Amino acid sequence: MFNLKAVISIFTLAVLLSGTAHASNNVTEAYSYCKTAVKEKYGDETRISMKGSKKFAGKLTVQLSVVPAGEARQRMLCKIDASKASSNLVLTDRKGNAL
Repeated sequence: MFNLKAVISIFTLAVLLSGTAHASNNVTEAYSYCKTAVKEKYGDETRISMKGSKKFAGKLTVQLSVVPAGEARQRMLCKIDASKASSNLVLTDRKGNAL
C-alpha cells in the first residue's frame, strides 16, 4: 500500500511540474519577442529586463524595464495574444498608451 501511494504522489508531482515548465516556456518565448521589438525600436545598446508577467483572457502581458542608451529608465508593457503568432505584439507605456 505504501508503494502505491508513493507512485501516485510521484506521478502527480511529475504532471504538475510538466505543466509549469510549459507555462514558463511561453513566457520565455514572449519575452524574447518583446525584447526583439524593443531593440528594433530603441537600438541594440538598450538594456532590457523582465519585471513580471501575467496571463489573462488569452493575452500574455510581459512587464519590462527598459533603459535606452543615454536615456532614463522606462517601464513598458508588452502584450501578446497567446492564441496567435508573434506578429500580434503591442508595446505600451505604463498607462497603456501605445508606443
